[in-house]
Amino acid sequence: MKEYQQVIAEAIQSCKPTISKTKELEKVSELVMNLIDKSITSLADNRIIDFSIGGSYAKGTWVADDMNEPDLDIFVKFDAIGEQKEFEDLGIKVGLLALSEYDPYLRYSEHPYVEAKIKDIRINVVPCYNVNEGNWKSAADRSPFHTTFMKEHLNDYLRDQVRLLKRFLKSSGIYGSQLSVSGFSGYVTEILILKYGSFMNVIKYIATLDHDGDLVALHDLESHLFRHFDSKIIVIDPIDTKRNLGIAISPESIGKFILIARSFLEDPSLDYFRTNENSIDLEIIERIRSNLLIVEFAVGQRSPDILWGQLKKSLNALSTQLEKAGFNTLLNTCITDEKKYAAFVFLIEFMKLPPFALRKGPEVFRKVDTNAFISKNNLVPYWINKNMKVLTISKRKNLDAQQFVSEILSGDRTDAGLNKEIMKDLRGGFDIYCGTDRELNASVISALSKVILNDGKIVSSKKK
Repeated sequence: MKEYQQVIAEAIQSCKPTISKTKELEKVSELVMNLIDKSITSLADNRIIDFSIGGSYAKGTWVADDMNEPDLDIFVKFDAIGEQKEFEDLGIKVGLLALSEYDPYLRYSEHPYVEAKIKDIRINVVPCYNVNEGNWKSAADRSPFHTTFMKEHLNDYLRDQVRLLKRFLKSSGIYGSQLSVSGFSGYVTEILILKYGSFMNVIKYIATLDHDGDLVALHDLESHLFRHFDSKIIVIDPIDTKRNLGIAISPESIGKFILIARSFLEDPSLDYFRTNENSIDLEIIERIRSNLLIVEFAVGQRSPDILWGQLKKSLNALSTQLEKAGFNTLLNTCITDEKKYAAFVFLIEFMKLPPFALRKGPEVFRKVDTNAFISKNNLVPYWINKNMKVLTISKRKNLDAQQFVSEILSGDRTDAGLNKEIMKDLRGGFDIYCGTDRELNASVISALSKVILNDGKIVSSKKK
């Protein structure tokens, strides 16, 4: 077993960008800044005030050989006067004109922005308002202030610690605040490092979390002021103390971080800084496949951010319907390639149900309630249990999980709560099947490997 110091020293070297990659990024950065400048000059619109570069590159925290990094975020600042539609349209116009040679496309957060790729480097041109700190008009207004804050507070040592934490989280599948992950954003990792001073201190902090709603703040703040924040961990934005960054982090991501941090402290290894797709033991899949219910379908083209939100809402709605019908959802997840393919995957307790379900009535001491219960169910057997409650049985409407879900997706049940756009996609056709009906495709296995913890990073699940 390697000691922490040796593992961390080796991991840092694997995270730091090479000189050649840094020079390449510098060239692309210079190119993009020139393109933005030319775009703004040609538009000659006095509502455009300025622009600046942000993101992990500007902060010096980007990680080498990471699929999702480096990225270049260009924030174009606009006059705070104007309607929202004008602001969005002008932001799109600047981005599309500047990146016109690189097949730009729209992405969506709180408002639309333009994205393109140059030499596999993701470029985001994001509009924001030119405001004073605290006078926010859009969520993006804070981003230039985030960049300035981190550039002032991070030194070379801390930047390397940020890179370590990012790689650790990425390897565990919990890095990124986008809806497809609902994990820890780059900005949150930077705040954690500033708060606790090193990667190891963050790991020790997370490993010893023992309650909901723990507060992470860089300044001395009275915790009672933040009791209204409803999240499993509260991370205060240092440039906007009314903002809780923890709201975007799912309970699942926090729980996984806790378990993996504990495991790293018990058995440090470079494996915690490596990403292994489909690393789940296929024997695990075999044990549960008879209880897997999968729905595959084609989706229309739209922003990935919007699509993930629609899929997750629909997934939760379907899960709720399965629960109400008695099939009991044990685990669920959704998949999409963000182009055409999407799927829902459910691990359910019962694929088939018996024709009758037990119904519990009131205690016999409650005369009015007991009489009402018996009167309502006078045509079926009823009896008393050891807790002196009246029991009976009721006939189930839905006995087959696959048939039940198929009826919902066919539109036969209008109150299911699925997203309207997803329902439109499903009307084009869908394929629903049990895990034992056919070989599971790579997308389904990959999705399961991201939510099931048997990937070797939890000490108790490792093969000794």
